Amino acid sequence: MKRTDKQDQIDSIRNQFDRASFCAVAEYKGLSVAQLSSLRSELRKVDGQFRVVRNTLARRALDGHTSVDLSGHLLGPVGVVFAYGDPAAAAKVLREFAKGAEAFVVTAGVIEGSVIDAAGVRGIADLPSREVLVARMLGAMNSPIAGLANVLAGTLRQLVYALSAVAEKKAA
Repeated sequence: MKRTDKQDQIDSIRNQFDRASFCAVAEYKGLSVAQLSSLRSELRKVDGQFRVVRNTLARRALDGHTSVDLSGHLLGPVGVVFAYGDPAAAAKVLREFAKGAEAFVVTAGVIEGSVIDAAGVRGIADLPSREVLVARMLGAMNSPIAGLANVLAGTLRQLVYALSAVAEKKAA
């Protein structure tokens, strides 16, 4: 491979690491082409990508990142998953794929500049989707307001009941 081609690949990998909201390093040795194609297809649905990278090129691409040190995980035949959308959705795809493919093992990940281990990637996969988290947060923010509205409405309701009782008493 020519030096200019290597530099182009390093720049491409660095760009993908910069754009991605979540990355995961996975061992894929023993998987068939059909299985890898299936994984790539599932990742595309959640705005993700699986890329087989040369370890030395990936290390050089990561040299510019001060907080990201995946050099200990870039050993042997590995691929990198780049997720540009919801990190939890990509991690769920990896978890589901790993259930059906014993040879696929996630070894590490990067989220928001922090390196996490395989257990951390599983933890991200266990998170609800972004939409569910936003809905829960909005519900939690809305509940005090709804409670206040119920208390105020209850006070007014009791006043109306008292006035109607007085009106019935005077009418009778």
